[in-house]
Amino acid sequence: MNLMQRCLSTALSVFLATQAIASEDAYRLGNNVTPSFQQISLKIDPNEATFSGETTITVTIENATDVVRFYQRDLDVHTAELIDGPRQIPLTVESQAYDIQQGKAQEILPAKTYQLHMQFTGKVNTTSDGMYLSAFEGKNYIFTQFEDMHARRAFPGFDEPNYKIPYQMTITSPVINTVISNTPVESTTQADGWQTVVFKKTKPMPSYLVAFAVGEMDSAEITGLSVPGRIYTPKGQAHRTKFAVAQTPKILDALEDYFGTPYPYEKLDFIAVPNFTHGAMENAGLVTYRSSLLLLDDEPRLTEQSGPTKTIAHELAHMWYGNLVTMAWWDDLWLNEAFASWMESKITMALYPEQNTEAQLVQEGAFGADASPTTRAVKKEVRSQTDVMDGLGLNYSKGESVLQMIEALVGEAPFQKGVQSYMKKHAWGNAQADDLWEVLSTVADFDVPALMKTYLEQPAYPLVSFAKNGDVSQSRYHLAGADVNPQTWIVPLAITYKKNGKIIRTRVFLDKAKTNLPELAQAQWIYPNDNAMGYMRWQIPESQLHALLKDTQALNAREKKSLLYNSDALLNADKITLDQHMAVLDALAKDDDPVVARSVVASLNDLTYLVDNNNKALFAQFLNSKLSHWFARLGTVESKGDSNDKSRLRNAVFGLLSRYTQNKDVIAQSKRITEKFLQDDTSTGRAIAGNAMRSLAVNDDKGWFDKYQAAYFATNDANTQSAIRFGMLFPEAVTVRKVLDMTLNDSVSPANVLGFIATASQARENQDVLYQWLDENMEQVTAKMPAYHVARMPEYVSSSCSEHNIELAQDFYSKHKDKFDGMARSYEVAQDESQQCVTLKQANQGAFNQYLQGATAYF
Repeated sequence: MNLMQRCLSTALSVFLATQAIASEDAYRLGNNVTPSFQQISLKIDPNEATFSGETTITVTIENATDVVRFYQRDLDVHTAELIDGPRQIPLTVESQAYDIQQGKAQEILPAKTYQLHMQFTGKVNTTSDGMYLSAFEGKNYIFTQFEDMHARRAFPGFDEPNYKIPYQMTITSPVINTVISNTPVESTTQADGWQTVVFKKTKPMPSYLVAFAVGEMDSAEITGLSVPGRIYTPKGQAHRTKFAVAQTPKILDALEDYFGTPYPYEKLDFIAVPNFTHGAMENAGLVTYRSSLLLLDDEPRLTEQSGPTKTIAHELAHMWYGNLVTMAWWDDLWLNEAFASWMESKITMALYPEQNTEAQLVQEGAFGADASPTTRAVKKEVRSQTDVMDGLGLNYSKGESVLQMIEALVGEAPFQKGVQSYMKKHAWGNAQADDLWEVLSTVADFDVPALMKTYLEQPAYPLVSFAKNGDVSQSRYHLAGADVNPQTWIVPLAITYKKNGKIIRTRVFLDKAKTNLPELAQAQWIYPNDNAMGYMRWQIPESQLHALLKDTQALNAREKKSLLYNSDALLNADKITLDQHMAVLDALAKDDDPVVARSVVASLNDLTYLVDNNNKALFAQFLNSKLSHWFARLGTVESKGDSNDKSRLRNAVFGLLSRYTQNKDVIAQSKRITEKFLQDDTSTGRAIAGNAMRSLAVNDDKGWFDKYQAAYFATNDANTQSAIRFGMLFPEAVTVRKVLDMTLNDSVSPANVLGFIATASQARENQDVLYQWLDENMEQVTAKMPAYHVARMPEYVSSSCSEHNIELAQDFYSKHKDKFDGMARSYEVAQDESQQCVTLKQANQGAFNQYLQGATAYF
């Protein structure tokens, strides 16, 4: 809305405000009826497809009404009534949009406190949303995933994060099962082969943090915590939790120390879940994880430790960020996820220096999605579950990047002081972004709210350009040919520059489209992103870039990586030529630091969209020239003293060579590694094994699929299965269909279906086979997949640089995208990515082919 519109008559303003309230009520419950406590009783048998339950919610009606609204989805509510002392007031329930149920009384209900009582039945979900079934080694288990709007699938209630209330769970189940929930057990009774477990009342929390599990489980104690804790696993798997048991106490201790307050709940239990859509979920007192993160070797390889330790740190950070202090509504989900991700990095840097988390550039995980013209702001309007999931990754990566940037500007100690103040002020309550800005403003010497709003309340990020005369300007970064709206940011610039042979540092805030910094005039070179903490791209004159490339010893490893990735981004924005980008790559390819070398491999991988049948032989020669010396030095066998960076570089080099070259040594190693791994999955790292299997699939289809499939179904190790699935990049049409057919096998969990489809989508240059199979099996495969995966399927499997594949996708999704919540939006994103890739391919293909011909002329 523009200024003139905002200045219309008072009558129109009142009308618009009324409409806004009505609109909000359409997708939220409103504040006239508020809960203060909920009791939930469920009868669950993991071997039965249905469950039953009843709930009593203490509610207060603020103003007299005849309507009580609540949420439920896919439940049959048999009884709904308000209890007012001895009176029972029946409610007639009608379903409305956004899963809202309107319970209407036949009389006006005075403003006072009542008990809302409901009895209901439901079907157990099989797609890992809500309360769902998971099978493992012939046994059935019930687990829960209620974030973000799935608690309503298990019980009726006030399923909004701003309603933080205590809950009390009672679960009745066959006595053979272990039953666990957020709190310790208060009492257990048994009768006729059934047990009824009553759990203690929880602390105030939103409904999406309620959690429980039922099934035949084993457990291992976590000793050394400030509260009791255990790791629960499917039957027979508890012995594989030793690594997680050992790491959790020191992670929790570090978090308690940072926040200056103890862990806020009575216990800390983990569950290893064999079928899980996401990585983990921070349920208060009962954190659920993909089994691959908890069920590990006793001493995992260094490269396989970072995933589990970072995830544990992330989920435990949520006990403060998100659980103790909760966002008021889903438009501030980034408050939960960005802080937990930021804290995850801080903790792992402190506790696990060998992982070298400090060298990782979080923002690089956000820049791709955030550059799209279709991207939306991190803080956006949210009405439905699919709105929450739209651009979900930016809540983590962009949010963390901006927090890192703010901390670097404020300083670690003042930032920690601000965080502790924020936690203390809002403990057990809800907060909005403005509450955080208010606290951080007390420890900063700049306008925190103004800066943060430019990054979080609008999409994308700036491209900052420097001229020789000291002019500095900003524009919205976008890929070549994209049509975007102009924007400006408040851009903190931490600049290192060389002038008259002297290296100088300065800090400025660019808060307008253009300014002049006279001190930068005639600089020999400029590096405007000290320690690569900025959330931006940047460009300096070509002469300054050449000077900088001769002086890269002045940069640290993070800065060198950022220099290369920034060059890649400028190429994609048509701001530099391919030759200019390759000059940056060539300069950094000489660097001996494994951190920098791995960024070179990643940058080479970013060029593979330009590889086709016409130039793949030249590209193979080119890769061999760039990477063979690293392959010769690193080989494929990890040594005990290898650093994490060296091991990850080994995986990256081997992966690129094995996919795109016919290097005889690489193929020989691939066969050796694969044959041993299929017999013994501890014989090598799973990343190396996955690349080896992929190499054989790409280069020699004969007989390997049957071996991979047999090995996949023969193991219950999720990490091994993931490596095998990654390796199934078979290009033969018949074998692509076999890979896709695996998704319908009962032994492939719903959470892993999309992984198989994504692998198959990458196997052939044209995707006719993929879409033919999906056309035949769409109903069956989507019925099995989690709702989030169904919604996001186009982004995972249908982005392509081929106009032929784009047409196939258009034809396919025209028939399906409107049948599933969120799929139309995901299709829009995928189509935009595809069209951008076609534009880039058209712009760069000729120069790339010419470069390869010149580069390989001397081999």
